[in-house]
Amino acid sequence: MQEAVSTCRAAIYVRLSVEDSHTHSASIETQQMIIAQFLERNPDIQVYDTYIDNGTSGTTFHRPAFQKMLSDIESGFVNCVIVKDLSRLGRNTIDTGYYIEQYFRLRNVRFIAINENFDTSAPEDAHSGIIIPLRNMINEAYALDIGRKIKAQQRQAMKDGKFIGSRTPYGYLKALDDCHQLIIDPVAAPVVQKMFQWASEGAGLNTITVRLNEAGYLPPSHYKNTQGIITHENLMGNGNWNTRTVARILHAQVYTGDLVQGRTKKIDHRQVETSEMEWTVVHDTHEAIISHELFETVQIILEKAAQQSKEREIREYTPNILKGKVFCAHCGGSLHRQRNIRKKSADVYLFYCLATATR
Repeated sequence: MQEAVSTCRAAIYVRLSVEDSHTHSASIETQQMIIAQFLERNPDIQVYDTYIDNGTSGTTFHRPAFQKMLSDIESGFVNCVIVKDLSRLGRNTIDTGYYIEQYFRLRNVRFIAINENFDTSAPEDAHSGIIIPLRNMINEAYALDIGRKIKAQQRQAMKDGKFIGSRTPYGYLKALDDCHQLIIDPVAAPVVQKMFQWASEGAGLNTITVRLNEAGYLPPSHYKNTQGIITHENLMGNGNWNTRTVARILHAQVYTGDLVQGRTKKIDHRQVETSEMEWTVVHDTHEAIISHELFETVQIILEKAAQQSKEREIREYTPNILKGKVFCAHCGGSLHRQRNIRKKSADVYLFYCLATATR
């Protein structure tokens, strides 16, 4: 049993997952209201800070606000954690039990779950070793059941030709009256058309990348930032187009008016690619930016270029002693090393920027 400490510096932890977003009793506001009412009845508890994870599953503890709370506990700023109920802390039986039964206790952190009337400083909770795991197993089973239902709904929505992604492909927007319907973006769509036209004329990925950067077109992440769709700096890139982004767009069937979804799935909290047999393809779900004929022409050209690359004689590379040490003077990105094969003399290595192709 954990003894109460003289000064209780509390962390208010609030979590709302996607599956709970339509439930009023689990809303951020409701959780905060219940905790505020509890604090009114317990004026001896001082609030250090409030930590909110919005739209985060309870089956994982890799949550930004939760990790920040742990950091403050380790720093000695917090010695009490308050949640509306146990499910807000987590729905994973083993990990939730670890934090309540071991992590908090070893650091003399008081834990309070209001709805369960559970308080590790209370003598009546001395037998929580039986009750807490049971409640956690119920919460985990609920999370798994909800997760299966959400996946089933998503699969059906994909089969119905509804777009279920959070961010639209470059060149499209979501309709104002239907977030599952793609409509053409009048600014970005012409750029996509130019890319496919250049590719059909034989321009390679590097050439297209250079043309886009020289023309001053914003790459997808920075363009979506101007729309307020992407805001986190880790998703922004360096502000230049690169060959990987160009290749991804040129391979995307969505620009022909067809939806291809389900190309990845989550396994153990990681996104992995699925086989083509698992994809959900629905034709003519939205207005096309390019024709099917142009798309197929470009695919043939890309496949031919890829095949030629595979057939080239592979020579062993020498160690790149300048890796991570030379950078582009224009964008600051790392320079990419390319080998020029010489038949009658030693090979020559050139360094250039993938974004600007400046050698």
